Amino acid sequence: MPSFFEVYRVDREAYLEALGGRECMERVHRIFYGKLLSHPWLKGFFEGKSRDFLESQQTDFFLSELCGVTGYFGRIPASAHTHLFITDEVFELRHVILKEALHTAKVPVELHERWLQFDMSFKSGMVKASIDECKGRYKTEPVISVPKPAHKSAVA
Repeated sequence: MPSFFEVYRVDREAYLEALGGRECMERVHRIFYGKLLSHPWLKGFFEGKSRDFLESQQTDFFLSELCGVTGYFGRIPASAHTHLFITDEVFELRHVILKEALHTAKVPVELHERWLQFDMSFKSGMVKASIDECKGRYKTEPVISVPKPAHKSAVA
């Protein structure tokens, strides 16, 4: 079975055009980070981070990797998130929020699947079974583990 990248690399520019360009990516990521940064559990992964920086990095990464636009010079997702204890549950919750952001941003439904599959292609490099798999990206960086809130309604 071909990988995500083998299937979708061919028409990246057409996909970006169908989305509505950079403006659409920025809109999705503004909504996405608005939801993440207000989420009772997930907001803890972003403490001390600039929302503008998070949104611009995510937009530049997606433009580069999903649409072929040069301009992202940061780390790949696995090494960018090595210090975060991201469980399967955290990743899946984040993925649902991305799906909601695509809908809220009025991205045409027929374009959702490609974006969501691209996002899901990074799951294996980001999810960790144990906090022991985490390490700082540099010598003094702490590992970040955000406990799940006690109330189930706080995470939905």
